[in-house]
Amino acid sequence: MKKYLLLAFIFAIAFTFIACGGGQKLGGTVKGKTYVTEGWIDDNTYRIAAAGAPKRDLENRVQRRESSRRAAILNAQYQVLEKFKGARLEGASGMSDFEMTGMAVAQEVEGHIKNGSVRTATWDDEDNCEVIYEVKAKDLRKKASSASWQ
Repeated sequence: MKKYLLLAFIFAIAFTFIACGGGQKLGGTVKGKTYVTEGWIDDNTYRIAAAGAPKRDLENRVQRRESSRRAAILNAQYQVLEKFKGARLEGASGMSDFEMTGMAVAQEVEGHIKNGSVRTATWDDEDNCEVIYEVKAKDLRKKASSASWQ
């Protein structure tokens, strides 16, 4: 239950940043470089932009920035998982040639999502963080679309 509340809180924060951004686009340009901020780069790579806010009780700038970075990473992982689930709501779970198919693939994809990497991280004056998060794995697109999500 706590996990769901945390994910809902992160999603609410992300929505607030996107909705109240004052017309500012999330992602796109970081220090003069242009990135694809959401979507498939190739069949092995998926990238997404996500925002995070620091804990309110922190006053040290380094701690605030690390807190907002962790929140942005969790937000990115959640968003990627939701995108992959949305891409394939129904899957072929069960046994095929005595091997687990859809459910095992879903667990493997979730592991790839958790092991993703931050391509870039930027902070604003209030120590809110924006990350470009990248998930890479061989045949990731195929695995994401064939997974059976629970």
